[in-house]
Amino acid sequence: MEPFRLNRQAFAFLVVIAVITLLMVVLSPFLLLALGGLGVVLLIVVYLKAAVRGRAVLAPFGAAEGALALSALLFVLGGATAGGLMFARVGWSDSFSLFRAMLPIGSGPMTKGPPVGSRMVHHSDPEMNERLKKELTRAGVPFTLETREGKEYIAWSAEHNAAAEAAQTRAQAVLAGGRSVHFSDATGQKRFTDWLARKGIKYEIVKARGEDYVVWEEGVPDVMKQWVAERAEDCRKKKPAC
Repeated sequence: MEPFRLNRQAFAFLVVIAVITLLMVVLSPFLLLALGGLGVVLLIVVYLKAAVRGRAVLAPFGAAEGALALSALLFVLGGATAGGLMFARVGWSDSFSLFRAMLPIGSGPMTKGPPVGSRMVHHSDPEMNERLKKELTRAGVPFTLETREGKEYIAWSAEHNAAAEAAQTRAQAVLAGGRSVHFSDATGQKRFTDWLARKGIKYEIVKARGEDYVVWEEGVPDVMKQWVAERAEDCRKKKPAC
């Protein structure tokens, strides 16, 4: 068997492989990582084949084996470079998440995942999900929506975690703290919201548990106490609105 020699033809071939590898570091790092893993396997196979044939630990490669081994080595070095650059840019945990996202695992068709390092939440109550979207929008937190197994998830990037957590707390506590009331009829609700408007108190209609609730702004004390007192005064005066 003709031994491997780095002649002009072999050198030109390796230069082409080297250029392709450098381009892949920038344009397709994940594919280069996969090729790097394949390169490791090829190096082992070629080495074992040469060692068995030559009956030596360091047996010479044949012409084809040498070219294949050097090509595989270039892909291994390229994959290591791509992985190192990725780690330096986003860190270990996010690098792992990126690599895992490229693997063909999971059920159902592939969908666009949330941004790397993001947090994703889902509430079984769809109205809670809607309130969270509104609170995130008010807080200026950009978010994305993703449907998995028929469930809607809300995701935001790690840099907005603090603001998003605060928005989620507000969404969960919107009916707490004595700032809301539910009316069994539309007339009573309209009368109350008109009263809030006359008082200059901001409010919104929030749907929870299938019902409409009037929720007024924070920092206004004794809203219901004032409302009941004025309604009682109206009734004493025998106003039609009573």
